[in-house]
Amino acid sequence: MKGDQKEGAAAKGAKNAGAAEGIKNAGAAGEGRARGGLRRLLELAHEAVFGKSCVCAACGEDVFDDALFCERCLRELPVNGGYVCSKCGRAIGADYPVCLECKAHMPLYDAARSAFRYEGRVVGLIRRFKTGGRYLAEAFAERMAPLLSAHFPDADLIVCVPMTEKARRKRGYNQADLLADALSRRSGLPYAPAALVKTRDTAAQKQLSAAERAKNLAGSFRVHERSLCRGRHIVIVDDVLTTGATADAVAKALRGAGAERVYALTAASVPYRERVRTPEEALSAGGEGTAPPAPLKKA
Repeated sequence: MKGDQKEGAAAKGAKNAGAAEGIKNAGAAGEGRARGGLRRLLELAHEAVFGKSCVCAACGEDVFDDALFCERCLRELPVNGGYVCSKCGRAIGADYPVCLECKAHMPLYDAARSAFRYEGRVVGLIRRFKTGGRYLAEAFAERMAPLLSAHFPDADLIVCVPMTEKARRKRGYNQADLLADALSRRSGLPYAPAALVKTRDTAAQKQLSAAERAKNLAGSFRVHERSLCRGRHIVIVDDVLTTGATADAVAKALRGAGAERVYALTAASVPYRERVRTPEEALSAGGEGTAPPAPLKKA
């Protein structure tokens, strides 16, 4: 048995090494790796001069171990535990397989998971992450990494949801890229920072319905290096999963490039909320009033 385990580990290591070598040989991806390596060198230099950060990423209180959130914040932050949809990974309070939204429009990705529910203090942390708080990438990645190994153990490549160059310059960085880079270092999985490109800027999605989001994003993602994706089990990394429209659009591009399996992993996700059906929807479903609770699995 131990011999089999060693052989399996060696095979997986060889597979990951092969993926890493393929990424290294891709010009655009290699440039992204160089940026990530430089960023890590700067972090190490900062630690050497000033010492390793020993404060909670959420509240700023001192911590006395390697954790990036203090115990109090970990108790208070809304962890995405309990029951979640087995497809989109969003929280709901019932033990069923999939939520109604996924049942009605099954996502193109195989499964999604997130570390936190997008509510309470996490909303402020995500906003801070998007507006200069780059350091939060490590804190979020710390909570996302166990989900990666627990739910997607067959994954062999990490990608991030890309931004257009115009949007990236405006913000100064792509927060999904920071998360993916941190997860790659923690997990050992290769990261292809330039595997995907966003071909056009899209309208803000905050006020859009799920159908409107899908239409807004249609055709906006393209695989830059198809050979990196062929036959892979790929994890899409982003900060927030709202309806899953973005992950679905990226998954469509990856599957078109030959990806065998596609997963999504985010720092947070918006909990599934029941809504009152229109009379037409109720009639077509053979019932009336509020939609029944969506079937979910416990995380």
